Amino acid sequence: MILAVIVFAFLLRVISLNQSFWLDEATSGLVVRNFNLGEILTKFSPGDFHPPLYYLILKVWSYIFGTSEIALRLPSVIFGVAAIYVVYLIGREFLNKKTGLIAAVLLATSGLHVYYSQEARMYSLITLLISYLVYLFLKKRWLLFSIILLLIGMTDYPALLIIPVFWLLGRKVWKQLAISHLPLAISYIFWLPILLKQLSVGFSTAGSSWGNLLGMFSFKNFALIPVKFILGRISFDDKYIYASVVLVAVFLFGYLILKSLKSTRRVDSIIWLWLVVPIFLGMIISFRLSIFSYFRFLFCLPAFYLLVAVGLEKLKPKISNILIIVLVGMNLIFSGIYLFNSRFQREDWRGLTSFIKNESEGNTAVTLFVADSNMEGYKYYDSEANISGPNGFNTKYEEIWLMRYLQPVFDSNDSLRAKIEASGYNKEKEYNFNGVVVWKYAHSN
Repeated sequence: MILAVIVFAFLLRVISLNQSFWLDEATSGLVVRNFNLGEILTKFSPGDFHPPLYYLILKVWSYIFGTSEIALRLPSVIFGVAAIYVVYLIGREFLNKKTGLIAAVLLATSGLHVYYSQEARMYSLITLLISYLVYLFLKKRWLLFSIILLLIGMTDYPALLIIPVFWLLGRKVWKQLAISHLPLAISYIFWLPILLKQLSVGFSTAGSSWGNLLGMFSFKNFALIPVKFILGRISFDDKYIYASVVLVAVFLFGYLILKSLKSTRRVDSIIWLWLVVPIFLGMIISFRLSIFSYFRFLFCLPAFYLLVAVGLEKLKPKISNILIIVLVGMNLIFSGIYLFNSRFQREDWRGLTSFIKNESEGNTAVTLFVADSNMEGYKYYDSEANISGPNGFNTKYEEIWLMRYLQPVFDSNDSLRAKIEASGYNKEKEYNFNGVVVWKYAHSN
């Protein structure tokens, strides 16, 4: 059965795998395309806000498979499928085989997990590593625990918020637990200069529009965690339909999670803390650093589904079986909406760059961005294009393509648009490439 689940999960995750990269994925692509292994550490990492391990893995992978969308996303597919198997192991060995299988099926069909198993970013990898770390803690396999903890620390900073979970429940093995942290601590001694540079960048965004977008604390961001855990990255145009779906889904999943509270097993306490503690600590930290976005806590999603599976085992078998069908059906519907409706897929930078290149052929043209940091998607798909930040504007061009991407954040007064229009350019058309909006301007002469 678990083999069938794994195969199905893999097949689900390769549907629409060739969709366009969005901005952050394009950053991953440019890193592995433009930097060697040493330069990732010395040139790229100081200006990023992630440890380097994922980029290093992706760089090595690209030597063999290249830097296409499918090639760079396949590692995340593999990590995502592997995490499903680890969740099954946790359930089988510390709960029961049926509970482990149910949790694995729910994670395999989860819209949010499917989405991030298709993303060329580190979130699928960190979900696998955290799941395996919990498994190793339960098995008391301290050497492997120490190695995986080190890998986590070199992959994603918010994931380290899992550490207090082990200390809350590991008082009887505190010596082994303390020793297991030594490789991570030693690695951070060497990594500290770059970490401090990254933190200075992070603190500088606090309170700004950009910081709020990245994930400062808000009640909306808090509410989005359970909603996105259940529905994934989809929504509905009709607010009443969307609210109704959210209420029904949250009620069903919430009811089952609350049912799991009746269990007194030690493993259930660990799973509960796995779900709650990192999110709670992330909420506190997010008053100073922008980390409180639901996708940064994807590594808590396996705990969410394990608790749902525990809640199901507390019900009568007939009711439990009906609810399993309902929950898996809901997951498949939510995943299917994302996989087969391009509206809910990623920003179409590939389509944008191809369109502008064809439309501008034979004319002098420039594509202007409101911020230099927004150009990675364009650069990935057209490295030779004539693009610039706001300082690149002048009147020598026949056409100007004005990118509206993140304009409210980086140019809240819309000054670049006003400057273009005041210089004799008239807006002709606007185009939307799945959230990437561009306006075409032509000189009035």
